[in-house]
Amino acid sequence: MFVELKYDEFSIVETLFNKNRYQIPALAVLNRNFPGKVFVDNKEKPEIALVWAISRWSYISFKKLLPKHKSFMESVFNSKILPILLSTGEKHFEIYTDHNIEWDRMLNESFSEYKLDKHYENTFVLNQEKFKTLSSNIEIQKDIEICENAYPIIPKDYRRFVESNQYEKKTFGIAIKKNGEIVSQCVNNGFVYKNNYFIDLDTFTNEERNKGYGTLVSYSLISNLLRKGLLPLWETTNNNLPSQRVAAKLGFEKTEEYPVYSITSY
Repeated sequence: MFVELKYDEFSIVETLFNKNRYQIPALAVLNRNFPGKVFVDNKEKPEIALVWAISRWSYISFKKLLPKHKSFMESVFNSKILPILLSTGEKHFEIYTDHNIEWDRMLNESFSEYKLDKHYENTFVLNQEKFKTLSSNIEIQKDIEICENAYPIIPKDYRRFVESNQYEKKTFGIAIKKNGEIVSQCVNNGFVYKNNYFIDLDTFTNEERNKGYGTLVSYSLISNLLRKGLLPLWETTNNNLPSQRVAAKLGFEKTEEYPVYSITSY
C-alpha cells in the first residue's frame, strides 16, 4: 500500500531526509527546486518515503524498517515508476539509501525479478581555503573559449510527467569551447537546497581529457556561484579515481559514503 503525495504535501516527509548531505537532491524535490514525485506508506503518519528526482535517481528513508516496507517498494516501483522508465527508454533506476544490512536484504527480495547491483558513492564538501590557493595556478589556453550556458533541468522525454512550471526551469553552467565545439562543461545540476548545490562535470571525448579542462571549467563555475553565496557539493562513485583527483585538486574533501542500488533488466 502506498500514496503518491500532491505537491503541496511534500513537506510532510522533509524530516526524513535532512540527516545527510547526500540527501540534498531529495530535499530539492521536496522544496520544489527540482521536478519529482514522492511516495509514502501513510499520508497521515508516514513511516517510509521514496523521493524520485525524475529523470535522475531516487532516495528512500524510513523511521524504522518493517516487513511491510517490502510490498511498499514493490508496489511503488512496478505501478508508478516502471511505466515511466519504459516509456522514456531509461535503462536503469537508482536508489540511494543509508547503510542497513536488513534493508539490503529486503531490497534484494523486492527486486528479485530484476537485476539489482550495489555500489558506493561519496559526497565531498569544498574547503574554501584550499580552493582559493588554486587561482594562481589557473591558466586559460589561447585556443579555448569559456562561456556561460543555460541547460534544461530535465530531458524532454520526461516533461509530460511533471508540471509545466517545473520542466521549464533551467540550470546554470559553464562550458569550454574549442574550435566552436563544447569539449567540457560543469553544471549546477538543479539539486539546490538552501545554499548547497551539486555539480555535474563532463569532458566529452577521450582525446580532450587530461588537459586540465575539467579543473578549469569546474573552477569557473564554483567561483561564479560562490560570489552568489552558493556552496558546491561533489559526488562520485568510490572507484572513480579521475573524478576524485579533480575534486581533490579543487579543494574538495570527502565527507560521506553510502550505498546506491541500481535496478536494470526490466
